[in-house]
Amino acid sequence: MKKPQTYVEGIESVSFKIGDKPYRNSRGQGWRAGMREIFREDTGETLGIVGPNYRLTQHCHVLDKAREAFDELGLKPEEPRILAFDNGGEMRAKFIVSNGKAKKTAKVGDALAFALDIRNGINGEVTLDASGGIQRLICSNGMVGMRKATTAFSKKHNGGLSLAHYRDAIVKLMKTFAEDVADIRKLVKIEFSHDAGINLLNHLIKDYLKTTKADSTALHGYWNNPDSQLLTPHRGQNLEGIAGDTRNAWQAYNACTALYRDMERERGAFDIAHTKRQSLARVFGSIASGKRDIAPMLEPIEALDEN
Repeated sequence: MKKPQTYVEGIESVSFKIGDKPYRNSRGQGWRAGMREIFREDTGETLGIVGPNYRLTQHCHVLDKAREAFDELGLKPEEPRILAFDNGGEMRAKFIVSNGKAKKTAKVGDALAFALDIRNGINGEVTLDASGGIQRLICSNGMVGMRKATTAFSKKHNGGLSLAHYRDAIVKLMKTFAEDVADIRKLVKIEFSHDAGINLLNHLIKDYLKTTKADSTALHGYWNNPDSQLLTPHRGQNLEGIAGDTRNAWQAYNACTALYRDMERERGAFDIAHTKRQSLARVFGSIASGKRDIAPMLEPIEALDEN
């Protein structure tokens, strides 16, 4: 699933039972010893053909383990958003914890929550994975972590992870979340003119985002009308700055993540959005840490290639 376009949302989309049988082709012949067919018991639909060592981890089992791990840690996430692709062959779920030690602020009025993103496949295409992220609550933008955390999920595994693996992963990912928030606060302090911010966006478009003309226009629109990316209750408070006034690197980061939030919602472009979020996290993480000098990116560039 490189560029998913359609999905079904809700727990019902991943609650079906899965069957497993030796693979036979249309002529009833086997193919390679141990190959198995994974299918939905409710519809009989084949979801994938897998090898003898492939370990099946049902979507609901993954979700239950994550809930148990949060409970053991005394954390109370919101009900996850659950999306099923390829008729249930792949699942993505996002748990958001917006209370207690999992809720922090970039600045006054700008709340950030810890997000746990889980992917699972029962079609042989996707390995069970869990990663940490940041959810900005005033606009619902999602960001991947700027730091890498090594967990049982990021190492080679066969899907058979224990409750302890889930719990330990959450602890490590929340630690990097706190460190990422500290870097975000540094981005808030990196200020420049509104026009210099447009130059920054143009450098990102040219060198990292490679957006279409329409998406570049939308990105500039978020910068020039800062309130437009925010949820309605948070507009009119200058939380995202004022067009034409002094702006900062955190606001530029938010304009970009708003674009990819909309790509997911309007086009189902989850893989593209995730890849670009990773690029943005590397760029802004290196700016916050001082490893990258932002000054050259605030200078004008030649006309963008429009496609």
